[in-house]
Amino acid sequence: MPKALPRLRMDLDFMPSPDPERPGLFIRDPFQYSDMMLIVPPPLVPLLEMFDGQTTDNDMRELLMRMTGDPNVDQVEANFLGMLSSAGFLHDEVFEQKREARHREFAAAPVRAASHAGAAYPADKDEARTLFQEYMQGDEPYEDGNLLAIAAPHVSPFGGFDCYRAAYRALRPEHRERTFVILGTSHYGEPDRFGLTRKNFVTPFGEAVTDTALVDELAAAAPGAVEMEDYCHATEHSIEFQVAFLQHTLDGPARPSTLLGLDGRPMTTGGLLGP
Repeated sequence: MPKALPRLRMDLDFMPSPDPERPGLFIRDPFQYSDMMLIVPPPLVPLLEMFDGQTTDNDMRELLMRMTGDPNVDQVEANFLGMLSSAGFLHDEVFEQKREARHREFAAAPVRAASHAGAAYPADKDEARTLFQEYMQGDEPYEDGNLLAIAAPHVSPFGGFDCYRAAYRALRPEHRERTFVILGTSHYGEPDRFGLTRKNFVTPFGEAVTDTALVDELAAAAPGAVEMEDYCHATEHSIEFQVAFLQHTLDGPARPSTLLGLDGRPMTTGGLLGP
């Protein structure tokens, strides 16, 4: 009896293989439900189109037989299907289990750990401080007693340090005790929801304390527009980069900035906003 193949997840990252010795299609999970990364060899890439929830396993076997000229393709089919499933790349029970486990893990975590330290910027505190000092050199401090907000990018610090510097040069020591409401682009959350978290954010510079009373106030005011403890915060870089620059600019963990992580629609241009 033919069985429909499960659907391939379309929220994965698909790109050419970065390894010239292993050509093919590189696949990874930006949500980090799975740590596995796969390189699908070029001859097998067309098979991915069959994982649409309607095409059957018989259809895939027939295609494999035409591709190879060999009628004994059952093992190839099983291996390919098993590889995608075990990686959590298909809409099946394995993926649901991985997804639920990661959501539970994030919900139970006492803090929001640094997700991009060691990749987008150094995980070592001293190395991070040295690098951020280099990023912030070049402009005179911006003096404006009426500062209400800054607009900064959400790209990697290396790729956007000029814009980060243009924005964060406006902050001064007296801003340290302010509450910073961070509006960040959400790449992984629901398109019609704001993702909130009560968790403190940890970076190499220390632990920044979240204003949980303000978080709860916003959630109560618009419950239909808010996803509390949204998993998107687990892997999202938009808020993390701002926290790191805030901590560095305002002298880090000794007096951590209080913040509100709100993943929604973007503000992506370095600059200043006044009254």
